[in-house]
Amino acid sequence: MKLRYIILLLIGIVLLYFAFSALRRKGSADDDKNERPTYTVVRGEVSSSVIESGSIEAVQSVEVKSRVSGRLQHLFVEEGDNVQKGQEIATIDPEELNLQLQQSTAQLRGAESSAARSRANIDITEKQLRSSLTEAEGRYNLALRDWQNQPELTRTSLEQSRLAYESAQRARDLLAQVTHPQELVLVDATHSQAQAQFDRDRANVDRLTGLLEKGYVSQRDVDAARAQFAASEAALRNAKESKTRLESKQSVERKNAEQRVAETKAAFDQALARANIDKGKLDALNQAKAALDLARSDLRRVQLEKFSYEQAAAQAAQIRATVADSNRLLRETKIKAPMSGTVTKKFVEVGELVSALNSFSGGTSIVQIADLKRLQVKLLINEIDVAKLKPQSHASVEVDAIPNVKFDGVVERIAPSSQTAAASPGAQPSTDAVVKYEVIVTLANADPRIRPGMSAKCTIFVEKVANVLKVPVEFVTKDDKGYWVNVIQQGSKTPERRQIKVGVITTTDYQVTDGLKEGDVLSKPEYTGPPRQGMMSG
Repeated sequence: MKLRYIILLLIGIVLLYFAFSALRRKGSADDDKNERPTYTVVRGEVSSSVIESGSIEAVQSVEVKSRVSGRLQHLFVEEGDNVQKGQEIATIDPEELNLQLQQSTAQLRGAESSAARSRANIDITEKQLRSSLTEAEGRYNLALRDWQNQPELTRTSLEQSRLAYESAQRARDLLAQVTHPQELVLVDATHSQAQAQFDRDRANVDRLTGLLEKGYVSQRDVDAARAQFAASEAALRNAKESKTRLESKQSVERKNAEQRVAETKAAFDQALARANIDKGKLDALNQAKAALDLARSDLRRVQLEKFSYEQAAAQAAQIRATVADSNRLLRETKIKAPMSGTVTKKFVEVGELVSALNSFSGGTSIVQIADLKRLQVKLLINEIDVAKLKPQSHASVEVDAIPNVKFDGVVERIAPSSQTAAASPGAQPSTDAVVKYEVIVTLANADPRIRPGMSAKCTIFVEKVANVLKVPVEFVTKDDKGYWVNVIQQGSKTPERRQIKVGVITTTDYQVTDGLKEGDVLSKPEYTGPPRQGMMSG
């Protein structure tokens, strides 16, 4: 009996405990409803910003390369050294280029000497031949006057046949001494050029084929060289065929000219026989005419000598250009800094081979020079935030390697086109891509502790208003009609729901432009989310 009373007593105590706990929780909930957090509206500053991280790099940075190939003989700088624009920083071994320059210089002296000798021969020969031509013209004019004393009819008949004969001779001589030689000179020049190009292209194919086997050039370079060789081979065949056709044509023209001379000579001989003229005067005239023709023919040789001189002068000019290029390449063995800055990276060591920068190769980088006085942060900002930015916006830069220090920056450039980046670092490419734009923020003052490659966080200030009414975001609700707050009226326990207008919106505050005044007291809105359970229900 006693035990039963004890058990009933214990059960009663437990029931009283649970009843008391339930009443206490209910009382706490009522207190929470009646005593919600409040906020008094004040004036202050509201600012919105865009925050993104990126890496620091120099605004201006170049990789120094050589214009000539060879072994690196000297390297005068190390990483971290400061250099000035135009300062010599490295030297390529110039021995091979010196030998090439000496060889080209010797060839130039020989070509210039040959051209000068040809020019002097032209002057001397031309003076001698013009003097001989003047004497021949005088003798011919004298013999012609003696011949003209013959009777008029005889002289007229003979004159016509003589003129026809002389015309045929002149045509033949012009063909043989001027027209044909000039045509041959042009065809020979074309043939020589085609032969030289053929030899160069064949040598180039052999050279590139050897380099291809060693892996120094690409198959595309060898194919291009072979195509060029095929073109030059076809050009050489065309030049040879043109020369053969020209020789055949000239042979026919010479035969026709000789036949014409023979015909007019026969007519002239017949006229002489019929005229029964003074044989002595005619012989003198013919001899004078032959001497005159020879003098004129000799004078035409001067033009051929001039062609030879022009060819020698062109060869000298070509070698002169080679010498000038060798001098340029020799100067290029002294590698100079293209800009002032700091050596940030060294790619090669003394004694290593360096390839030249040209159309076939990107060249070997020797050092990298950067201007560390002008640094920037390259950011990738999503399309929503980038629409808020504009050039020259102020930014605050925090460098991970230099904690608790903020540096001033400015938005220098916003890319006009986007870069599609994966939604998260390391994620596989997918159709759910984040469209981002490259934004460059330059640092106003470069701290010597900042180095390219460091990580930095940039806070770009988009909007900033001062002395305005502001309300924390947790005291504002929004629905289809706009923004609302709960205003506590003096003497009333129930807050008044009031619609407001907002301006600048940040992650922490709203700027209120209408609906509130300074000093208004707001009540935090009730939680309208899903019911709380478990530990959150208390």
